[in-house]
Amino acid sequence: MIDKLKNFFSRIKVRLTFWYIIILVLVLILFSGALYWSMESYIHDRVRKQLQIQAEKVLREVNKEQKEDGGPYLLKLEEELEEIVFKGTTSAFYNQSGELLMGKDIDKVTPKIIKPAESDFLIELESRRKDQKWVVVTLAAKNKQGFIGYLRLARSLAGEEATLNKLIAILILAIPLTLLLASSGGYFLAYKALKPIDQISKTAQAISHSNLSKRIIANNDDDETGRLIDTLNDLLNRLEEAFSREKRFTSDASHELRTPIAIIRVHAEENLKEERSAKEYRHALKVIQKQTDYMSHLVGQLLLLARSDMNQHPIEKESLDFTELIEIVIEEMEELALKKDINIDFEIEQGLRLYGDQSMLTQLLINLLDNAIKYTPPKGSIDIKVKSQSNQIRIEIKDTGIGISKEDQAYIFDRFYRVDKSRSRASGGSGLGLSICQWIVRIHKGNIEIESEINQGSIFTIYLPQK
Repeated sequence: MIDKLKNFFSRIKVRLTFWYIIILVLVLILFSGALYWSMESYIHDRVRKQLQIQAEKVLREVNKEQKEDGGPYLLKLEEELEEIVFKGTTSAFYNQSGELLMGKDIDKVTPKIIKPAESDFLIELESRRKDQKWVVVTLAAKNKQGFIGYLRLARSLAGEEATLNKLIAILILAIPLTLLLASSGGYFLAYKALKPIDQISKTAQAISHSNLSKRIIANNDDDETGRLIDTLNDLLNRLEEAFSREKRFTSDASHELRTPIAIIRVHAEENLKEERSAKEYRHALKVIQKQTDYMSHLVGQLLLLARSDMNQHPIEKESLDFTELIEIVIEEMEELALKKDINIDFEIEQGLRLYGDQSMLTQLLINLLDNAIKYTPPKGSIDIKVKSQSNQIRIEIKDTGIGISKEDQAYIFDRFYRVDKSRSRASGGSGLGLSICQWIVRIHKGNIEIESEINQGSIFTIYLPQK
């Protein structure tokens, strides 16, 4: 039971509703207090103004009557009070010393003696009994002889207090009802606002490494949840692409290793079935050696790419004489080209220097020249041009080989991608050479481009920054 309650109150929508109710309670209390205080002040001020206006009118009419026909002041005052003052208003008149001359003695409201007023009138709130308030207005009375006393009018606020009490009762009933409706509405709004999050959670639970194609559908792309869903979908796209690439890489690697292993196994089994001549054994061992060399080369390239993916391959950059480096590589590859009767021409700018990893750049040049030699038929040619261009070294390797179609050029740098798989494997190609070339160029912050046409040859152009 306790765990269920903890689980219930740990939900975001419940916590949002709870905080919403707390804030609403505080707002309602402040609003109700301000409303009651403003209403009370308004009622008191209104009654005070009414009494003041009536008292001023009474005194003005009394003076006017006395000027016209004379007569006792108190008698005239009593007549005007009866005529002008509202019913329910208590009146009293005091002499200059504050002694009661006319009116009923009512405790503190109209006592027998009042203190001499320091101003023309006084406003007082006095409590005669519990929960009963009065508004009292006292004005100085003057005639042609001068100051003659004080006129006091007082009215009970019992009716107004009853109205204010009703207001309190209404607020006491309205606040819980408002809280009940507001909490229901708040919970509903929180549920609606967080519903996309629940959908994201359910979709994420349905996604596994074997099913990364599922995507979260956004009802509105412009709001916060829509942007969150876009971000998650982009993440899923990258994950799917990475998993797909990893899966393809593993499958291709397994396939590449399966063929030489099968060849080795077949030759071993055939030679173990019966006695063979020394020549046949030697032939089998040469085949096995060739396949193991191929596997060793393939495993080395795979390790290199795996380390590059994890940024674990050490890079030792230094200032190099690139002119000397490429001349040495060309000299080493010329022997291989001569075996296929392929001519290598080169035009290399002298004094080119480059800040890079010597072993990696050597492997880059060897891979590109090796590919050019492999896929160029006898009597073909390879042209190499190297020069400085806009703070970069531009390397162009052009061959007269079989060429690459436009469709294949888009995938030529993908791992294990071969334009002609049977021919590539027969020539010893693993399908990783150009991927490694692209990685080496990338870590040197360079760029590699290809132009090619079927049966016309290919041009690989590499741009490497000199610094």
